[in-house]
Formats: sequence, C-alpha cells, structure tokens
Amino acid sequence: MVNRLARYEFSERLADILGESQRDLRFRVTLMVTGGLVAPGPRGRGSPLATPQYAAHLLIGAMAAPQQAQTVEAIRCYENLRPAAVAAGGNTPRVLFGPAVAAAAADEQPESAIRLDGLRFGEALARLLELACADETRAIVAADLFGVWINRGCPVASLQFSAWWQGRRAVFSHTYGLAPDAAPPAWLDPERGGVVDPGLFHTVFLPVRKLIEIGCLTTLSDDRSSPMLNKLGHKMAAIANMAKLAAKTPHGSRWEKLLSTLASVKAWSDQVDTQENRLVEVGNFGSNPGELRMYTYLPHDLPADAPLVVVLHGCTQSAASYNKGSGWSTVADRHGFALLFPQQQWNNNPLRCFNWFRPEDNERERGEPESIRQMVNKMLADHDIDRSRVYVTGTSSGGAMTTVMLASYPEVFAGGAVIAGVPYRTAKGLQEGLESIFQGRSRSGEEWGALVRAASAHQGPWPKLSIWHGDADTAVKPVNAEEIIKQWVNVHGLDERPTIEMRVDGYPRRVWQGADGDELIESYTITGMSHGAALDPGPEPQQCGTAAPFFNAVGISSTHRIADFWGLLADRPARSKAPEVVEPAPRADSARKAAAADRASEAARTAGPVEMPEHGAGEKSAGEPGPAHASGSNDRWRTTGSPLGLDVHGIISASLQAAGLLKGGSRPRSTAPLGIDVPGIISTALEAAGVLKGLGQHTTAASPDAALRNAGWEGAGWDLLLEDPRAFRGGSMLYGHASSGDAGAVGARAQSITRRVALGPRPELSYVRRLDLNAAVNDYTSASFRVLVDGVIVDEVTAIGMVHQENEWLRQSAVDLARFANRTVTLTLEVAAYSNIYSTVYAKAWVDQVTISNAVDVAHC
Repeated sequence: MVNRLARYEFSERLADILGESQRDLRFRVTLMVTGGLVAPGPRGRGSPLATPQYAAHLLIGAMAAPQQAQTVEAIRCYENLRPAAVAAGGNTPRVLFGPAVAAAAADEQPESAIRLDGLRFGEALARLLELACADETRAIVAADLFGVWINRGCPVASLQFSAWWQGRRAVFSHTYGLAPDAAPPAWLDPERGGVVDPGLFHTVFLPVRKLIEIGCLTTLSDDRSSPMLNKLGHKMAAIANMAKLAAKTPHGSRWEKLLSTLASVKAWSDQVDTQENRLVEVGNFGSNPGELRMYTYLPHDLPADAPLVVVLHGCTQSAASYNKGSGWSTVADRHGFALLFPQQQWNNNPLRCFNWFRPEDNERERGEPESIRQMVNKMLADHDIDRSRVYVTGTSSGGAMTTVMLASYPEVFAGGAVIAGVPYRTAKGLQEGLESIFQGRSRSGEEWGALVRAASAHQGPWPKLSIWHGDADTAVKPVNAEEIIKQWVNVHGLDERPTIEMRVDGYPRRVWQGADGDELIESYTITGMSHGAALDPGPEPQQCGTAAPFFNAVGISSTHRIADFWGLLADRPARSKAPEVVEPAPRADSARKAAAADRASEAARTAGPVEMPEHGAGEKSAGEPGPAHASGSNDRWRTTGSPLGLDVHGIISASLQAAGLLKGGSRPRSTAPLGIDVPGIISTALEAAGVLKGLGQHTTAASPDAALRNAGWEGAGWDLLLEDPRAFRGGSMLYGHASSGDAGAVGARAQSITRRVALGPRPELSYVRRLDLNAAVNDYTSASFRVLVDGVIVDEVTAIGMVHQENEWLRQSAVDLARFANRTVTLTLEVAAYSNIYSTVYAKAWVDQVTISNAVDVAHC
C-alpha cells in the first residue's frame, strides 16, 4: 500500500487543504457513517483506511452540500450525475488560450489522455484520485487535468481538462448532470421545501494541484490491477509504463519528479510549436534508419564556406522550442553560420528523448546517429558549407546524443558541446540509463577513452569539446560532467589536471590545452543551477535565448560562449563581464580605446525594450531561476518616456563603461564608483534642462480618457488606474471591462484601446495580466481578452460557457512578433463579451508592464 492514513486523520488533512474547519469535516464523516454511505469502524489508529473511493465521497460532500446536514444527500445526488452530451456544433464549454492557427485542423473536440468514458461523476472523481495517488500516473494527472467544478445552486458538476486544440491550449469542461428520472436534492426541490439562498448556492472549484495533494493522502489496495492505466491514451500509457518500470528502482521518486517537470517542458514546447518559428523542414535526406525529422535554419546573408552547427534538443522538446530557448538562430544571424536541427518523433520514444542508451541507436552506421550523419551530408551537398567546420551540441538527452555523435563520427565534427549530458556508452538499456543520469557511473579515464576509440576506426585528430553542467542538477547528476571530462581528456591524451582555471561571469571555468596551446576541452560549472542550459537573455550582442523550463536565466549564455569556443564569432561583440583569469594578458592602449569606441557605438545604436504605459521593463517574473549574482543588465533598458524610445540612461551607462569609468553588467547603484549612480545623475540633469522627459513621470489627467491619451493609448472601455495598490508592482495599470446581456443589450460587445509602435528586426511582446471572464450562462455565451497587432491576434484567452478567473498575476513573455518586424504597427488590447439572452456575461482585464523588446516607441508615453 502507498499510504496508511485512517479516515478521521484523512478528514483533518482534507480540511487543511480545503480551508475548512477540522470539526466540520469530522462531523461530515460521522454523517456519512450514520447515513450508511460508508461502513462504520473504530476511531483512532484502528479506523479504516482512506481509499480514493472514500475520499471522493467526502470531497463531494464538502464541495456540494451548502450545509453540514445536507452532506449525505449531496453525495448521493452528485456522485450519480451522468456525463452530458456535447452540445451541437462542438460548442461544449471551454476556455481557449493563445491565437488561432490560420490553417486549423478539423473542428472536433480533442480527447484527453485520461479516459473516463461512461463513468458517473463519483466514479470519475474516484478514478482521478487513484491516478493522483499512484506514483506512475501522478504526472499525467498534473499535465492533463485543470480542475473540478461543482455548482451548489444546480445539480451540475464538471471535470475540466487541459488539451491542445487547433493549435491552442484549451480547457474543456466534461459536464455531468441529473439523469432524466432523477430528483434534485431537497434544498433545490420546491416540492420538498427547497428555498434558494444565494449566499450558499455558489460554485466551488478545486484546482488540480489540490486534487493531487488529496490523492496522495489516500490508500490504494495491494491489488494494482486497477483499470486506471487502461483508461489512458496511447502516448501517456507508454509514459506511465516507463514510470512504473522506473518506480521499481531505487530512483523511482526522482524519476517521478523528472516526469512531472517534463510535463511543463512539453507544455511550453507545444506552445512554441503552434507559433511561427524560424525553421524549415527538409525531407528525403537519406534512408533515415532512426526515423528522425530534419529541420534547418539558414541566415539570409550566409557567407561562402560557412560553418554548420548541429543542435540536438532534450526530452519532450522540439527543434523549434529548443531553438527558441537557446537562441542559436539569433547567434547564427549575427555571425553567419548554418544550423541543422534533428528532431525525435514521439513514436520512437514516449518522451521524445534521443535514444542514446540503446545499442541500436548509439553505434556508427546504425539508427539515430546514422540519420543525423545523413542530414549533415544533405547540408554539405545542398549548401556552401565548410566541411572542416561542422559542430554538434545538445542538452540532456541531446547532450548524451552529442557524445554519441562525437564518438561515432569523429571525422565529421570539428567540435562539440555537451550540456547536462552523460559520457559515451555509459549505459546499455533503459535501466542502466536511469542509473547513469540519477547516480552516475564511474570508470577510469582509460576505460572511458577506450569506449570512444572502439566506436570507429578514426585515429585523430579528435573534436574539441565544451562541457556545461549545473551543480544543483537533480535530473542528471553533475558527476556525469566529470566523467565526460575524464573520457575526452584521455582520448586527447591530456593530463587530467586542467591547464587553466578561472571564473567567467562569476562561474568556474576549467581549460585543458594541447601541446600547441590550443584549448581542446573546457568545462563550465554553473553553481546553483538546476537541469538545463545556462542563458543570459537580452538584446545585447552576447545575449540570446528565452527563459523557459530547462532554459535557465543565470547571467551567462552557454550558446554564445560555445560558439566563441569553436571560433564562430568572427566579429565578437563586447561581453557583459570580462573573464577573471589569473594573470590576464595586458591589452595595448590603442586596442583598448578602439574596443571602447566600438562598444559605445554599439550601445548608441541599440535601443532597448519599450514599455507601455509606464513601468520598468525587463523585471524578472516570480519564480524565475537564477543565482543572486546573475546579471542585472535588463535594468539598464528602462525606456518609458524616452524620446522615440531611445534608452538615454542605458546609452550613458554603456559609454561610461566603455571609458572604464563604470563597471558593466550589473545594477548601476551597486557598481558605480563609490556607489554613486552617475548615469542617473546625468539623466536627471537632462530632465531638469527639459532635454529628456522624466522616466515614470506622469501628470495626473483630468479624466480616465485623458490619462490614457497621456500614456499613449486611445480607445474606450479602458481606464488607466493611477497609483493603484493592486497593480503588479504598485503604481498604475490598465483596466478594461465589457459586458453583454445586461441593460437590455445582447449580442457581441467589445472595448479596445490602441497605440502605435515601431518594431525592430526581432520584436517580442511581454506583459502581466489578471482576467475575470464570466460566460457561464449557456454553451454559446463567451467572454474574451485579446492582444492584436495590426488586427492579427497574437495572444488570446476566451471562455465559452465557462468562468475563467486568474486570481494571481500571470506573466506572458516572449510572444513572437517576428512577422511584423521592421514595421510601425498598431498594438490593441481588447475585452469582449457575447450573450444570446438577457443574462449578464462580462470580461474584465487588468494589464501591467506591457513591453515590446527590440522596438522604438514613436508614441507619447
């Protein structure tokens, strides 16, 4: 059995989760026993165990019954609710997130991976609690279920599932109602003295997080032949079987945690895949024994004899999402090289990992390595690529496959980079693979090196290698990085002790040099970082990528520095922080001045993100990873109120840094000489002289419309709430409201505000919001919030026949606006409501920190 929690103890824990009194829940348990719903038993330690079926009964009683005395009747009524048929035309209640894809698929409702067909509400809820209790299926519930909804004022309940539909994330409501011959509960039946009390008859919602917490407190029987796994979809059942297999090992809990994390990685990856991406798929590249897909990216100005970088994604990621997170195409644009993105298919691996642990997929001329080699040959044949400058890199399973490629085809690759990976041939099969990532496998350098030398007939020279790993990585144990070093130091015939040790951007870097002084192996240890790649997102020349699951914003860019290690940065931009090397080589005064002038010119040319209407750009969202010493360079790009959106403060800072008077890469107040904010003083002086409008300075408007106009917005139905304590960071925020079905008005009603913005070559939108969309009137009423650019929806939330409330601020980041690049566009915020009867439907939105990176604001802020 999983747990041994008794009924009465379970009721106390359930009360804490639901925010109810323990006395209330204990009394409901007593009513369940006296009412014959559950068999009586002794109290205390001898009490019967709390099973998922028992938990479902008590949960329904607590959520559905307006008063304690109605607990038993509520359970008997609501547990027998039958699944309702889908409304005609597919208008089942749902909430949609994100813009619609132009070439949408068929208009059918997607199937959830959790199948509860034909079950009554009580049975379905018990089944979900079983899935949440079992280690092998808990991550599936977390990924698929949105929550449980019960209406006390009408015998209706629903299970809400999250799925992808027509290229958008959606929440679908599986509704349950009374059977045709069933009677409503007494408190809703006028014939039995039912009286409507609006104070009690409200709806109750239980989010999936709490349902999983409740499920973990229940006890499964020793008979694990429950049909719950049979109810799962094909893909999720395969994942569950992998988890069930792994649960038998000493690392079962770590595998479960990794599966849960991969669910969020997959959700972000799927979201990126529905948007425009920069990659092009290529077919017919060879026999493709590994059954992989081939994607490429070629900059518009690709030079002759360009290098080629092969980029391998991690588990549940895709080629497009890995490119989005890592920023490889951004660096390729800056420095002129081609990119190849092999992509795993779901039918090859249930987590879309590269199969680095299978003998048929980690040997030369077999499986996935051979497919990747064929893709490289296709690139060499179709494009003007320098055969001597082909490189390969990857993260996690992609990092493990990188070592496979370097060992299997060392003559193909001039270098590689392994991020959070494992040594070549560390495992034969899944079980050994799990042991390798969770525990590590130690061998001598000679043993590791022999595995590489045996993989091919190659005698050298060998590829150079960059190795990256976070020392707080719980998915792939950091010891694997040390074993990779031992393997490739031996292959290169080098001493195991590094030639040079230094700190770069605050992180330890070790270097192993060859006899001629060339750097053959480097290793970065990112202190405090969990699993994934190290990033430094931002607009500066040494920054790239997007923070996301497994892409950690820690103030150093692995993508940029790996490309530099390979020698791909012909025109190297200035780094945010100079490496702290022992005995640094002196720089000639003329070279120093030239580099300073270049940096000042670059700073003057680059405009930072534009924020509307008035708050600081680039603030880190809650929970964003990164150590305390991570770069705070984003703070230099606060551009609100600047003429034409130019970051005068940032330009002054960059110029002072170039002259050696101000340390770069950190917050000005902490790094300026004697702690004095020199750029701020200069900016303030310019403001006093009337040359520069003060940042964040606003004149109180005589009316809401005037306040909007002063902030650069125009429109109706929206207000600029000044100095509102409810704003995301205090201060001011935008508020929009639209309603339909009230005051004799039905049909579509919309309220919107707009402003003009000039975009640069790589614009991205971010903002924070809170929404209250109430469309729970019938299956056809709707409420929505949309963000549009030139009339094209770039972000959207629509509730159809449902209520969607965001009680906490939600940050939407990195909304890609590349299709509007280098244009002056109209940005629109819109709330809309539609009701077909005289019953109110409304949409409310609170929006703050609207920011477009890589833009020049031509509107008055």
